[in-house]
Amino acid sequence: MGAGIENRITYDPDEITRLLENQLDKLKVFRFDSRYRSLLGESFINLAARWEKDILSRRNDPFTLVVCGEFKRGKSSLINALLGEDVTPVNVTPETVALNRIIYGPHSNEAVLPGGKKLQLSDEEMQRENLEALMRQTGFSFRQIELQRPVDFLKQTAVVDTPGLGDSMQDFGGLVEEALAQADAVVYVFSVNYPLSQTEQLFLKTMIVPQKYTDLLLVGNYLDVLNSEEDYERMRSLLVSRIQNLLPGQEPWLLSALDERCRQLREERPNPQMEAQLGERFDRFREELNRLVEAKKETILPDRMQRLARGMIAELSESLTALEDGLSMSSQDVKAAMERVQEQKESQIRTQEETGRRIDRLIDSMKAESRMWMGELLDDMQQEAGTLTDIPAAELSKYYTFYCIDTIQEGMNRCIEQHTLYLYDLLEEISAELSAKLSKTTVNSSYGFRFTLDNRTWTKGDNVSYVVSKVGSLALLSLVADGVAGAMRQKEMADKAPDILRSIGRQYPGLRASVNQAIDSVYGKLGENAKKQLAEYYGDKIRTAQEQVEQSAMVARQDEERKAEIRTAVSEIREILSQIQTELEGMA
Repeated sequence: MGAGIENRITYDPDEITRLLENQLDKLKVFRFDSRYRSLLGESFINLAARWEKDILSRRNDPFTLVVCGEFKRGKSSLINALLGEDVTPVNVTPETVALNRIIYGPHSNEAVLPGGKKLQLSDEEMQRENLEALMRQTGFSFRQIELQRPVDFLKQTAVVDTPGLGDSMQDFGGLVEEALAQADAVVYVFSVNYPLSQTEQLFLKTMIVPQKYTDLLLVGNYLDVLNSEEDYERMRSLLVSRIQNLLPGQEPWLLSALDERCRQLREERPNPQMEAQLGERFDRFREELNRLVEAKKETILPDRMQRLARGMIAELSESLTALEDGLSMSSQDVKAAMERVQEQKESQIRTQEETGRRIDRLIDSMKAESRMWMGELLDDMQQEAGTLTDIPAAELSKYYTFYCIDTIQEGMNRCIEQHTLYLYDLLEEISAELSAKLSKTTVNSSYGFRFTLDNRTWTKGDNVSYVVSKVGSLALLSLVADGVAGAMRQKEMADKAPDILRSIGRQYPGLRASVNQAIDSVYGKLGENAKKQLAEYYGDKIRTAQEQVEQSAMVARQDEERKAEIRTAVSEIREILSQIQTELEGMA
């Protein structure tokens, strides 16, 4: 068929749904017939039921846009700017972070609780401090929150705001992985301050790119920190060069969610010199998103059904193979298979323990190397500080701490990025799947140094209480120089540069100690995450092997008449799966 003809073909969503429902109805017979349930076993029946539920529950879902990225990249701010309303909390911590699903409907907030329960939340309770108090009161951690808003954008699009990738991901991996698998499009948000780090690129490679039918939009946030069009072009060129091998032809969208929200609220914009360009770029991004949603209206259902149905076919076929294996197994074969599984389990435990020791040795080596690298960086910074005698006191007070913190943050990021690659190499020896899992739990800048300050006060030069905090489990590190704090206001700035420089110098020993503590904590968490994924990986492999052998053993214990019935049932199901495969190929 010619390309021109293909482009003119559209799909009838109702007909696609009808075709798939007909095939699923055929499988349903096996689920509800007691004889078939007995022949095939509860494991297969439950697996088929889960897939049917997943497929049918998603047939009428709107276009699903999943927004993801590392912690503190501005995902929630971007969503709020797109919706024109402060829907999702932006000032979150790893303790309050949740997966937020936002759909069209009357204004409401519901926390999803265990056991199928939901808790109605007021807008006030959605604030970070109130959410923390409510979680303490109820004893629940709100892993998922469902929000409804009467916003036009949501009439055609459901938005999923995922937890930040990093330490907070350790308890949300399943939710985020499921959201990505069900996404019709993904917006991956990064910061132009740290443009697409190596760990971010690894996450894209292992978790996003394999989603064959998913559209991807790369969004660089915080564009308001750039000062000119020349800076913008340099940043765009840098990003294109970084992703050309991973995502050839992909063009990143650079914008500022903060600027757009300020524009909507008619508040002071963060970068007045660039506000026209920032507004224009966000408008173009919004137009592209709307165009994508409109263009996918006709193909969203077949694309989605293909993803889900192919997954169902693969998993059910694997389970059927285990049943077929049992048809030809003798009791001796079953015993031998059980023994092989036990040997495999013991072997995998030994391998897991040895790999855990290798991870510990690698982490110790990386910590030592990171201490050396950061020590050299701090030496250079301290030496450089002594040469700043000709810098006015006002500029030292206003800019030095910012420079110091930013440099340390960047240094920590570089160390972690490089060392994470070493860890990936080690885990890649075991399984690409295992390294993909680690990409969701990397401890990148989530454990670096961060500073908190009031932007407006900073601009006025009224405050130099620059506080550096290490997010997550790290303690608070303050870098508030005594001399700087006493020389804050402009009227007190004159002739105080020597005092400020002496104060800066006095802080370096304490700063070195804090950096070393941060390194210990960061790399300790990195090793813990790797070993946790290692344990889950081997645990899954052992469980899968045991379940398959148990299925085969269940069949092998039957008499020949019963085996013939099982063989017929398996053949009938394979025929149904083949018919579904044919229907899928017709949608391609």
